[in-house]
Amino acid sequence: MKTVVISIIIAWTSIAYAIAQDYREASPQQQKQMLQKITEASSRMKSLACDFEQTKELSILNEKMSSKGRMFYRNDQCVRWEYSTPYAYTFVFNNNRILMTQADGKQSVTDVKSNNLFQEIVKIMISSIDGSGLTDSKSFTSKFFIAGDDPMVTLTPVRKDVRRMFATIKLFFTAKDYSVDSVVMEESNGDNTTIKLTNKRYNETINPSLFAIN
Repeated sequence: MKTVVISIIIAWTSIAYAIAQDYREASPQQQKQMLQKITEASSRMKSLACDFEQTKELSILNEKMSSKGRMFYRNDQCVRWEYSTPYAYTFVFNNNRILMTQADGKQSVTDVKSNNLFQEIVKIMISSIDGSGLTDSKSFTSKFFIAGDDPMVTLTPVRKDVRRMFATIKLFFTAKDYSVDSVVMEESNGDNTTIKLTNKRYNETINPSLFAIN
């Protein structure tokens, strides 16, 4: 079960995404302003529905694995990742439980509280949506960068067992509304993964049934 969850989270957070802009490390004053604006934007976001496109680039193979789907988020830490292509798979997090539904309808439920590593992986997932990891010093160390007006923050996991999977998480924000626009993960094995959020819709009413775990 642990292997399946880790594989889904790694896949979830992945386009070998070409960043055209040159990022430089932010000054202390810029960092303070960026953190304030990102925190304010996060506090205004009650829900998010969007499409995503992802690809996983393997370090040992000259190929990329791409997939698409939809994501739903509610700020009480409810998340639904719904893959549509090239395969159907659904991942739901709600009330410290994870529900995974495969294409054949087979389901499995895991209690996150029973596994510390799962808890850290979920923190990465939530942080990649709302940027909450920027101030979570117990789980991440962070560095702030800027290109033009667009912020980028790198998160390095604190826990050794998490660092064995993820070396660095890069959160790319748009200066338009200071929301997360894309996420790039540099995995410890040399693979690079990214996800691009598109068609973002904020603070719409989301059917609670999408987060239901029976």
